[in-house]
Amino acid sequence: MTPTLRIAQLVLRHQLTRARLGLWVAVTAVVVLLGIVIGREIGVDAREQQDAAAGLTFLLGLGLVVPVIALVFGSSSLGDLQDDETMVYVWLRPVPRWTVVLGAVAAVLVVVVPAAVVPFTIAALAITRDSGTITGVVLSTALAAAAYGAVFTVVGLRVRRSLIWGLVYVFIWEFFVATAASGAARISINAYPASVLTELAEVPDTGAVQGLTSGLIVPVVVVAAAIAIGSWMLDRLDVA
Repeated sequence: MTPTLRIAQLVLRHQLTRARLGLWVAVTAVVVLLGIVIGREIGVDAREQQDAAAGLTFLLGLGLVVPVIALVFGSSSLGDLQDDETMVYVWLRPVPRWTVVLGAVAAVLVVVVPAAVVPFTIAALAITRDSGTITGVVLSTALAAAAYGAVFTVVGLRVRRSLIWGLVYVFIWEFFVATAASGAARISINAYPASVLTELAEVPDTGAVQGLTSGLIVPVVVVAAAIAIGSWMLDRLDVA
């Protein structure tokens, strides 16, 4: 087994607690139920159905649920190892630092990507069967979960009380500032997956203006950059 897989297994064991799994089950149930309710209440007009499915994903998913789930799991991935003082055993392994960060990020994405994609895809299918909208929901939630998960993994490595600071970032920057100012949106993680949803679902009113190509590429670049920065930080971290 490679060092990266060993680290991923270690992180997963720390992450998959009953409380966190319970949170995911509860969130999934609420999102799916909301999708069913909206699907029953919405009219038969296809355009209205697309708008409703995209709106649910944009407002509740990309705006709240996806970043919060990524924060809960990502900030704890390496942060828990720091808190229970087991990071020293990982840090002292004779392996490149990037394998540790890559393993942690991989473990986070294995959890948060399905946790983001599954409930909103089911909810969207309860509202509309438009293939473009469903594809937009799948891709946008997956990209957002991956980017947020990688970033919050690195934040948890360095920042104390990262859960609190992460919530401040999500609610103040992503939810308010970045949605109100187009300039701020360019350095917002959320704006790029939202652009993918906007383009594929063909809804013009989400406020995302980054374009499909940027929306697909930038989150991947964010993941790679987070791994690189996390490796650099871990190499200079004093854990002994």
